[in-house]
Amino acid sequence: MGLATTGAALHRPQPASTMTQRTRAPHAGATRIVLALLCAGGSAAAATPAVEVELAEVTVSAYNGTEVPYDRSGVSVERLDPAELRGRGITTLTEALATVPGAYIQSGGDNQRGNVSALTLRGFNGVGSILTMVDGMRTSGLSGGVDITANTLARAHCHDLGKIEVLRGSQGAVYGNGAEGGVVYMETPEGDARKPRFRIFNEAGTHDSYTGHASAQGRQGKLAYFLSETYERTNNSIHYLDGGKPPYKHSGKFGNASEALRLDYHTSDTQKTTATYRREDADYNYAGPYGLTPYTFRSNLATLKWRGKLSERYTASLMAGYFGTDYMLGHGYNYSLRNVQAEWRNALRWNDRHTTTAALTWVRSAFSALYSGVPQPNARNLDSTIGICAMHSFSPTENRRANLAARLDQSSTYDALFTLRADASVRFNGDRTRALASAGRGYRAPDSFARSSAVYRDPLWGTTYRGNPNLACETSWSADAGLEHDVAENHTAAATLFWQRRDKALSTAYLEDGSSMAVNAPGHWTAQGVELSLRGTWEAHWNTGYKLGWTYTRPLQADKKQAPCTARQVWSADIHTSPTERITTGVGLSAAVGRTGFASNYQPYRNDNYCTLRWYARYKVNDHLSLHMRVENITNQKYVTESAYTVNNPAAYAQSIVCAGTTAHLGCELTF
Repeated sequence: MGLATTGAALHRPQPASTMTQRTRAPHAGATRIVLALLCAGGSAAAATPAVEVELAEVTVSAYNGTEVPYDRSGVSVERLDPAELRGRGITTLTEALATVPGAYIQSGGDNQRGNVSALTLRGFNGVGSILTMVDGMRTSGLSGGVDITANTLARAHCHDLGKIEVLRGSQGAVYGNGAEGGVVYMETPEGDARKPRFRIFNEAGTHDSYTGHASAQGRQGKLAYFLSETYERTNNSIHYLDGGKPPYKHSGKFGNASEALRLDYHTSDTQKTTATYRREDADYNYAGPYGLTPYTFRSNLATLKWRGKLSERYTASLMAGYFGTDYMLGHGYNYSLRNVQAEWRNALRWNDRHTTTAALTWVRSAFSALYSGVPQPNARNLDSTIGICAMHSFSPTENRRANLAARLDQSSTYDALFTLRADASVRFNGDRTRALASAGRGYRAPDSFARSSAVYRDPLWGTTYRGNPNLACETSWSADAGLEHDVAENHTAAATLFWQRRDKALSTAYLEDGSSMAVNAPGHWTAQGVELSLRGTWEAHWNTGYKLGWTYTRPLQADKKQAPCTARQVWSADIHTSPTERITTGVGLSAAVGRTGFASNYQPYRNDNYCTLRWYARYKVNDHLSLHMRVENITNQKYVTESAYTVNNPAAYAQSIVCAGTTAHLGCELTF
């Protein structure tokens, strides 16, 4: 489904010539993305002088906020290209993340579009442990409130994103609070420097689903621009595990309107000022066992950044941003988060072997909660954190690279907190093999509600909760090591071993009186496992590409029971081909084995395993118009996408929501 290029644009082979690659592109593998650079075949090439083509260096922007060359990054970094994903029929962020090795979407999954989605990376279930960033801004609170990350994942799509990067385990440690399990980093696209381009996308499908998108991008003189508008809706198809349907009208209905704008003003060849703005307005009707609960999510994000190369060795940047969101649950709750962020970053290249980056960051995070318009006295939080971060990159030889990063946060709520990360890579065997390793330490602060709530009875769910002022920050250690090997031209295999441990893990204890409270769980929570993948392309065989991945994890609590909202095995596969220049088609597979739901008294509810199959086809009518069709969950696999709340009522599990079944979608795309 689409061209076999991820993480960079496809460089088409030049007719009757050979190409010399002067800048090494990233490998494919369990933790790499394929960059398909295919050389033209035929005997005529031997008689034609070689044409040297220097490729633009592929970088990882999320690497501690610094653009690091891709082949210098650590073992657990995945770089996705939204344009390539759209070419394979993948248009939502949850679908895109499902292709990342070690990533698992617990709820809001297959076809339940808009429902809160919990991302798990290598056994770290995401509430408060996985940080989402958009255009350099944190989209979750420092130490308070509701987990906004789940809402960001559920609503986002690939139409107005130019870059998606996923840092797993140790790679995210130096982002500070909330990134111990990883980071999902996204950026609004930069306008194309070529002539102005316009894109119109329309798609309709079952369950009254519709997605419409329009965007314009280009460059006028020194100003580059990108502007987009996206609207989507669906009624989903809500069914319970026991076969029943909610008695409420519009159960599962979802709608979302979003806008994105990016302006880049190039003062000179070495200096640029960038402004971005994003808005989102979404609604979802959650049909749970306690009635129909409407979710409403409103957000605004704005950033302003200047970056300049002040000399051959010194680069600096200044960034300021704002993220505000209101998350309304039911007809009474209103959770509010306001983040203000500033950053000053400097990079000094001492010589060809040493580069040092240092940054000073400040984040002010304000969280508040209202019920029926009345502020909740024990659900407010205002936290300011000043962070100092430094990273040094060292390349003793062309084939050996190492990075060491450390961060110190001084919080107004907590004392100074320290995180670090180290990684290294070595290429050998004629550059066909690469060994990588990384290790890091991270932390997660408990939110203000968990710390300071008095005995509190939730009028919506009928549960009683009490705060725990003695909570400490959760800390973690993680490490991974991997090998990538080019088994043949344009075919790469990879294997990665990983290990993670949580100390003072933040969990929930259920007391004898039926109430619950947050606690630091005794002992260690651990997750360890292996990731395997094989990726490649056959240009001579209908331009066929494939990507196969398997991850095995053992996410265990201190009592040796499986952690909630995790899966033991995750499988993914994608095979796509273009039998003619106009036709592209392919299939994809997604499977999860050993799934668990929410925990009750540390007894996770085991969910059914599943294996789904999707098909996608695109027909290019001409250079401007293409038609497509996709079918999701072809085998109509039934499985739980969101477990019912089971703490006080285990029987309610029968009303867990299952997937929407088989869905079909037709659409067209117009570019000019």
